[in-house]
Amino acid sequence: MNYLTHHWGFPEIAIVAVLVVALHERGLRVVNARSTRAHALRRRRRMWLAYAGIVVAALSVVSPLQYWSMEYFWVHMIQHVTVMLAAPALYVAGAPAIPLVFALPVATRRRLLRWVFLRPGRPLLRRIGAVVFSPLFAIIFFNVVMVVWMIPSVFNPVMGNSDLHVSLMLGSFFVSGLLFWFQFIPSRPWRPTLTPFARVGALLFTNVVMTIIAMALSFLASGPFYDIGNSMLHLANMSSMTPTTLNPFADQQIGAAILWVCGDFWCYPALVMALRLVTKNDANSSAMDEVLRGRRSMTVEEFRGFKSDETIV
Repeated sequence: MNYLTHHWGFPEIAIVAVLVVALHERGLRVVNARSTRAHALRRRRRMWLAYAGIVVAALSVVSPLQYWSMEYFWVHMIQHVTVMLAAPALYVAGAPAIPLVFALPVATRRRLLRWVFLRPGRPLLRRIGAVVFSPLFAIIFFNVVMVVWMIPSVFNPVMGNSDLHVSLMLGSFFVSGLLFWFQFIPSRPWRPTLTPFARVGALLFTNVVMTIIAMALSFLASGPFYDIGNSMLHLANMSSMTPTTLNPFADQQIGAAILWVCGDFWCYPALVMALRLVTKNDANSSAMDEVLRGRRSMTVEEFRGFKSDETIV
């Protein structure tokens, strides 16, 4: 039980998480006050996903998971998957952008949006934003972050300092995860711009990278790569106690297995959704897609046909 009740820390992260949730909630109430009851209920249900993502990300740092991730590589891999995959995916699925913008006062909101999108002389800022949110940058950045932090000469120095571990490593995990999932999960007002085939390719590529990392850490390795858990060994030696640690190589292999299994676990559902988009080529869906893209208006006959097909489904 001590593993769960001891070693809580980083209260500032918990405070920031509460403030972020409160900010989203304020904006959500403003938006829902202008919406129909049905739209408000749907938006509320989506926001629970965003709140779950914030809570998962905060608990990954505030809870004892952070302390034990500095001592065991396999716990670090659980934290890695949680912060880089689970928390960002939940947050993006909650479509938090519009409530977050509406949390600002009206005058501030309009001034900010005009400054970003309409003010002349900001082409460089807009070009940078377009590059950062582009699918190519997001997918490459996600994989580069994942690979670079697995290099021992980069991993070991940061794992010796909790503040660096949280701010640099976990921070880059979460940001890259957000940019990555924006390319696959619709999150109003943004829609993924990748074609279904490109989504399948990007998911398979990322899963292959994770699999190669897991293989390199497990049966392709002849020994441990990382200096992790040294503080626990030092404390045990000082107190003349038997250290309760795993063999470093076994610890690394367990962590590799977690990355391998969790990599498949997150990839397959997203891959199934992408494949469903690839195979969705019936006439009604094509007509609906053209209407949603603003190319033309839907005719009465198409609307009736689309509604009848929805009823059958």
